[in-house]
Amino acid sequence: MKFLSLIFLLMTQVEAQVKIEQWYTPEGAKVLFTHAPGLPMLDVALNFDAASSRDGDKHGLATLTNSLIGTASKYHSEEQIINQFESLGSEFSTTSLKDMSIISMRSLTRRDILQSSLDLFTEVVSKVDYQQRYLSREKKQTLRTIEAAKQSPASIANNKFNQLVFAGHPYAHKKIGTKDSLEQINLADLKQHYRRYYVAKNLTIALVGDISKAHAKQIARQLSHGLNSGQKARDNQPVAPLLKSAQVHVEFPSTQTHLLIGQVGINRTHPDYYALYLGNHILGGSGLTSILSDEIREQRGLAYSTSSYFTKMKSNGFFLIKLQTKNSQANQAKKVALEALKNFRNNAIDEQKLQDGKDNIIGGFALETASNANILTYLSIIGFYDLPLDYLSRFTSKIKDISAHDIQNAYQRLIKMNKLVVLSVGQLK
Repeated sequence: MKFLSLIFLLMTQVEAQVKIEQWYTPEGAKVLFTHAPGLPMLDVALNFDAASSRDGDKHGLATLTNSLIGTASKYHSEEQIINQFESLGSEFSTTSLKDMSIISMRSLTRRDILQSSLDLFTEVVSKVDYQQRYLSREKKQTLRTIEAAKQSPASIANNKFNQLVFAGHPYAHKKIGTKDSLEQINLADLKQHYRRYYVAKNLTIALVGDISKAHAKQIARQLSHGLNSGQKARDNQPVAPLLKSAQVHVEFPSTQTHLLIGQVGINRTHPDYYALYLGNHILGGSGLTSILSDEIREQRGLAYSTSSYFTKMKSNGFFLIKLQTKNSQANQAKKVALEALKNFRNNAIDEQKLQDGKDNIIGGFALETASNANILTYLSIIGFYDLPLDYLSRFTSKIKDISAHDIQNAYQRLIKMNKLVVLSVGQLK
């Protein structure tokens, strides 16, 4: 009991500390800021709606455009940029997903170091110099990744599942593209993608660190001022629910079969979000204590691990049950997983499982918001997906209020047992 009391106390303290403030720069960028005293650090994330869902028919374009930011600017070479960030003790990185393309920096808050880091960061982001030699190098590295993925049954399964669930939607293709699509991309494409999407009105700035709000406003204005104002990208169409089931097997020479079962899921504003979140934690999101793990691993020894999860994306993500098993056990594992999902959907869970799930999520949530890096991620999500600013402080109370019947009803509304994608990658026995 003392341990639980400590966890809930920690949770309350962390929630009280995560005060989120929001405003817009004159250029139109959304800004979310949390003052985090204690560590003399500032974390910055620039989140552009410029990721692979904006590729059009040139798959891999968004990832290439993002990954080359930092290779050269109007005033500095790649080597100079790397050396200057290192000399300041600052970290710079880029990453591109399906919804968000992100450019990040971490710096000490000592005035001279922070300002020098911000000046370089601003230049790298707003004065990008796309050069053919770096594009050629990045294409070669990407092609090696594509070739390596052909030997990975996990990569093959993930890519095929995306194609099946997101068929016809911009989420369906690989964010790094294909050999054929990469050959069609040139410097002019990168420059056009950058001009269209790397603009202030298409940007969410997240700031977490030991600085004042006034200083945060100055920093956000500096970062935004160097960009064109532009226009916010139009939302993609929602991913449509599947009209029928799909049973697909991909033959691959391996001793293990990768089994993926799922369907179209939700976004973060879905009315059943919290019930589905808690339900999934109990079903397959809590590791060895989950229902799926008990049915598939503990009782039958069919897999070392199994999990389920929701990807929460702007245009709807997916729900997925995932496991690996011996080829000879694949059919049995599939039947057990489907039966477990059906039972979970059709029957309310017992109160002890419900309470255990709530306690686990609530206790762990405090730790999820205990670091600046994690808070930065939440600020990026809250800003990019237009969630309420009290999302973090309300999260645990929302979880506490969910009943077993709320979960059952939510799963019955969403999960359609006759419209699931069931995908296996391995050798048929």
